[in-house]
Amino acid sequence: MFSKSLFKQSCKANGIMWIIITAAVCFMLCCVMLISGNGNLGETKAVVEDAIIKGELDSQIQGRAMNYYELANGALERFDEKFKEKYVAVYAQALQSGKSEAEAKQLASVSAYSAAAEDMQVYYASVIAAKGYAEDSQEAQEIKGVMFYILNPLQADGTYMFDSFYKELGEEAPRYDALLPTVFEEGHKEEREKYVMANGSVFLAGNMVKEENIQAVLDILSDYGITMEKYEEFGFSDYGNVKQKSLEVLVNYRANLAYRLENIKDGETTESIKAEIIGNLSGGLLSALPKDMSDALQEIGQADLYGALIGSVFFKMAGLLLPIIYMIMASNALIAGQVDSGSMAYILSSGTKRKEVTFTQAAYLISSILVMFILTTVTSMICFAAVDVATELTYGKLALINLGAFFVMFAMSGICFLASCCFNRSKHSMALGGGLNMFFLVATMLGLFGSPVLPSIIRMEALNAFNYVSIISLFDVVSILEGTTAFIWKWAILIVVGIVCYIAGSLRFKKKDLPL
Repeated sequence: MFSKSLFKQSCKANGIMWIIITAAVCFMLCCVMLISGNGNLGETKAVVEDAIIKGELDSQIQGRAMNYYELANGALERFDEKFKEKYVAVYAQALQSGKSEAEAKQLASVSAYSAAAEDMQVYYASVIAAKGYAEDSQEAQEIKGVMFYILNPLQADGTYMFDSFYKELGEEAPRYDALLPTVFEEGHKEEREKYVMANGSVFLAGNMVKEENIQAVLDILSDYGITMEKYEEFGFSDYGNVKQKSLEVLVNYRANLAYRLENIKDGETTESIKAEIIGNLSGGLLSALPKDMSDALQEIGQADLYGALIGSVFFKMAGLLLPIIYMIMASNALIAGQVDSGSMAYILSSGTKRKEVTFTQAAYLISSILVMFILTTVTSMICFAAVDVATELTYGKLALINLGAFFVMFAMSGICFLASCCFNRSKHSMALGGGLNMFFLVATMLGLFGSPVLPSIIRMEALNAFNYVSIISLFDVVSILEGTTAFIWKWAILIVVGIVCYIAGSLRFKKKDLPL
């Protein structure tokens, strides 16, 4: 079934073309992998990704700072009310019982402080119940922390509950009881709000820079490639930086709130105004942009641009162009070209059977394409080892991409081989086999602009229809890069198409009449 002399003849006839095209493909592959790997592709992705993540982290700090401020301010206003209520009652009773004014004030102050501190527990429980949080939830513990750490209650033994927290941060611990004499004075509100703003920022920053909290954030951001070094570069592990960000947004928040409340419009409420201001000031980069654009930025930030370039652009399109040209010309020359020129008559007259001719020529065509892609595999491995770029691509995935490209060429070469076996004229063979395969390539190029490989902002969904009319779409690079197994059954279809076409071509050539 196999003719060594015919195989050598095919190698000699097509060898120069094979060498030139293989060298050109490997050279282009080197250029694409090395230039994109050592160029600005990874840097561009990193800049976009860093801007998005930094913006979102800034947004989280700003939003939390304002929410902490409102929680603490509301809690301490409640503390003031309960303190005044209890103080007035105890003070009056003490005077009636014959206490001196000084004694009455001292007794009223101690009793009122104790009663207001106890009421804080009741108030805290009502707040988390209204928000629907379980008492042991992280959200509930945050609310409890911001209320009580900023109050820093005075204990029965004369110490303050959370002095150690502030001392570890190098901050002066708050003394809310020192502000209590101003409870009965007009104009004390601003002073107390500044107290809440300053100590709320300390509480926020002190908790954000704790090692366990930083690690929790890094675990969430691990999919984006954010390391401790990158996090520190952003400045979110620096206590002073986080505290300053919190203070800045609170100054802005208080100024905006005061202005809006002075110019309140019909239908607006204090709560709606606060919610609107918090939303505006804590909006990150993505929330400030139209949804389509923000989604596109997220896609770019999360996309593996290098893997997409190598797999979906080179191996599915640019890298297939020259091999397709070789495959069209070689498959035509192996059967139809020789029939058309009359040399097939000489081959068959030498005793070589038609079955032997088709098997040998098919073996040459498949083996030449296989060796071509073995060389591109070696080339791509060497180039990949020479670049340093953040990508999901691995040596194993790169080998699978090369194998997938070979299976595509195997199926397409089967179509060209079938056309070559069916026609006696080269022009007819190249028109059908070559034309059909070039259509597949062009359809894939157009389909790229409608595929998920491109960000949604520049994607044209209508063009995705071209992916359904191209056999190259069965080469699922996305599945390979994502580590799924969807590409396997698609490879099976390509292999079946190739085998069926080669067998059908051989049977057709065996039975048809030749112009000998």
